[in-house]
Amino acid sequence: MLFGVMFYELRVFTYIDEVAAMLIAAYACFNMYVRQIPPSKPLIIWLAISLFYLIYSFVIESNVPIAIVNDFVMQSKPYLVFFGLMAIKPRLDREHFTIMQGICWLSLFLIVAIYIYHPEDRKIATHGVMLTGEALSAVAILIGALYYLSCDRESLSSKVATILIMSAGILSPTSKYGAIFACTIFILFFVNKPLKINLKYLLVGIVAMVVVFFVVKDEFIYYFIEDYEYNVRPMLYVRMWDVLADYFPFGSGFATYANPASMTWYSPIYTKYNLDSIWGLDQGNQYHFASDAYYPIFAQFGYVGIALFVYFIYYIFKKMNNLYNATLDIKRYKVALIIVAYILIQATSNALANERSIIAMGVLALALYKYKPKSRPTAINSFGLDFARGNNNSNDETTNESSANQ
Repeated sequence: MLFGVMFYELRVFTYIDEVAAMLIAAYACFNMYVRQIPPSKPLIIWLAISLFYLIYSFVIESNVPIAIVNDFVMQSKPYLVFFGLMAIKPRLDREHFTIMQGICWLSLFLIVAIYIYHPEDRKIATHGVMLTGEALSAVAILIGALYYLSCDRESLSSKVATILIMSAGILSPTSKYGAIFACTIFILFFVNKPLKINLKYLLVGIVAMVVVFFVVKDEFIYYFIEDYEYNVRPMLYVRMWDVLADYFPFGSGFATYANPASMTWYSPIYTKYNLDSIWGLDQGNQYHFASDAYYPIFAQFGYVGIALFVYFIYYIFKKMNNLYNATLDIKRYKVALIIVAYILIQATSNALANERSIIAMGVLALALYKYKPKSRPTAINSFGLDFARGNNNSNDETTNESSANQ
């Protein structure tokens, strides 16, 4: 959190996110090998799929080898964290969650301090300046979600504190932040049991979509209606379908489309589909905007890759429902739902391949596995906010996680 997100632009250790992801996955694999944890079928399947796409990219020579490996690592890290943690199932006690709460409050203080130190326009990402662009507001969302997860139980005070922390994003508002923040408020106060297709949730969903549309409409009009043929983001979406059709069914391979590696080692795909004439996608331009959106990256993985991503989201919802049925813990369900909303909305930019994806996937994984009651909780005072007043429910977070299979 501190050195991989808050102070990432200090460039103390620029590979901290990749190293953290690989260490988590390696630790999971080692523990499976020595039989300390049961074999994790999802992790094994994901490793096989990723290895297939890596070999496929080398076979079709999608780009130079160093570019393929670089992009492979970048695109793999969020899934390495998620499936690795789901295999390990870290044993967290109450004191661990208390430490998390302290880190969340510290991070909130740092966000405000960084903003005061650099009060310039933060809507533009500036190299070397901390939390510029959408980083500040995105970090506020993730800190709020982590704080809510670390609370003992579902309560009004925990909801208010979560909203307070996320409100720091107003210091650097973006349309994506507004959309996620609106979704979070709906989730916290209107979702009281797992989502189902009924009149109540249909009406809530419609209202939420209307609110989100009005939040993002100006940016949508700017990027996708006004002179869209000269903007990188809409043209990546437009040409994505051509690439998907021409490279059916597995896509054009790593380091070819909508990512930094495809610009550092210039992808021939941009020339082939006349994208090299757009400013920000032209070869040799120091301003690279190829990673302005995540969804177009599925051109690299084809229709099969799109289907796999859809199934990944379905898998998350299935785990959310299974956990709720086992524990009746609506708070964890809400945390996972907030992170899913964060992922799907932030993916309109390159959110799943940046350093913040480690925190997002970590919070998501911690919200998706079962905890076993251990003892009565003690009252925790987190900066004046009291939690845990003797609740013995099985969903209480004063517990250790079980070692049961997923």
